[in-house]
Amino acid sequence: MKKLFTVLFCLLGMMASAEQMKMALLQPRVAEGSDACRPIELNMVRGELRKAFGWQSEFQVLTRTDVDQMLKELGFQQSGMVDDNQRKKVGEMTGAQYICVSTITKDGTQLYIESYLVNVETGQMTNPATQYANVENNNYGTLQEPCNELAREMLGELGGSSAKQSNTVHNHPVHTTPTTPNNTIPENKVTTNTSDNQSSNVSEDYVDLGLPSGTLWKSSNENCGLIIYQEAMTRYGNSLPTKEQWEELVRSCSWAWTGNGYTVTGSNNKSIFLSAEGLIFNNRKTYMGKQGYYWSSTQTDTSSMSKAARQKIAVAGGLIWALNFQKNGKGVGDRTMGVWSCSVRLVK
Repeated sequence: MKKLFTVLFCLLGMMASAEQMKMALLQPRVAEGSDACRPIELNMVRGELRKAFGWQSEFQVLTRTDVDQMLKELGFQQSGMVDDNQRKKVGEMTGAQYICVSTITKDGTQLYIESYLVNVETGQMTNPATQYANVENNNYGTLQEPCNELAREMLGELGGSSAKQSNTVHNHPVHTTPTTPNNTIPENKVTTNTSDNQSSNVSEDYVDLGLPSGTLWKSSNENCGLIIYQEAMTRYGNSLPTKEQWEELVRSCSWAWTGNGYTVTGSNNKSIFLSAEGLIFNNRKTYMGKQGYYWSSTQTDTSSMSKAARQKIAVAGGLIWALNFQKNGKGVGDRTMGVWSCSVRLVK
């Protein structure tokens, strides 16, 4: 009888192991235009994400040794994307159902971390998440909480029973990148191509913040709500800030969190307010009052990515540089999907 129980226990253990979902966690990449990241920063983000996924779900997170050896055998050059052939090989070699991709933008002591999951079977990029961290005085312990939040946002209700019932993961929506065909506006968005519309949406209330470039910033957001990139470009064109203009605003002004957004003050003590309006993806508005996403007119250069990756990006409306902020940080990131809906602030 004792032997029988032992055999049954082993069989049940094997069955549970076989059914366990797996996730391949890639080493974070450093975004274009970012300050150089120290190896410990990349390793800490990966390590904290690995722990957070382990605490918050039933996923088996593949170890660094497993993943690095696998990528080496595939000759994989990490660019923040995974093409169809590589994705399938990753799945075959590891049995992973998902791949976690992360990008870090560093500005001095601040890290802006963008992460999302790739479904190995479909190739769909899903459940994007962003967080900020400050590693002033080499205090890398500050990375734990942002990574916990990244894991929580990416997991959501993913896989149903794969998420553990805890105080940190519950009733969180699954955020899925829309698969809207390129150059197609979702039904709940309205696009106007007329010059009359463009002129009627641009007022003359601009503020001189004493910036080196002489750029003047609109004092308030446009009265268009959250809109997708194509619509923003159609309406406002060159009045949208460039990536460089957003970076100058971040670098040259003082930023103070006030209520539900930032008061941005220039060297001449004049200021504007950027509200945290959140964003819309998968027809779901989220992060209202907590995070702000503002379009630039600058698209990310994807020429070095694989053809399959570029095709997926095209379906997602392109990768656009955008200002992203929350109470504990801010930065200009290059992983904003063109079919997401973000806020609009103009310049001249």
